[in-house]
Amino acid sequence: MKIVRLYVSSVANGTVDDTPNEVGGNPRSPFHLMLQADASDSAGDNKVNYRLIISARSTSGNTTTFATRVLNEQAGVPGDDWRSVGPQANNNGYVKQSTYTINAADFQANGLYEFVAVLRLGDGSVSTARSNEFFIS
Repeated sequence: MKIVRLYVSSVANGTVDDTPNEVGGNPRSPFHLMLQADASDSAGDNKVNYRLIISARSTSGNTTTFATRVLNEQAGVPGDDWRSVGPQANNNGYVKQSTYTINAADFQANGLYEFVAVLRLGDGSVSTARSNEFFIS
């Protein structure tokens, strides 16, 4: 299992963006953190347990009150945003696409930030990803 991509986007645009601020909108409005992951057929079929840790940090010396999220999930479980790839009879693995709503007020104004996601399996293996940097105005 591995994290494939982690990025922020504005709520209205739904695409990768250097800032979560909507054009002409309030920079303190919520924005989205998007996470994509892959799992093998075996991991998804066996509902392998993993822990997903999402944290945020400033890359410009500002502060954030974003509370680290720790999610205990299972690969292949639709409730954890997993879906199989290909027909069930010939499953080619699983993909996860999750959207997390983030409160912009958790970030100090005029700062540059990034999210870090860590996916940790029970056997100790780890997959990490960093989001694009984003600016809160």
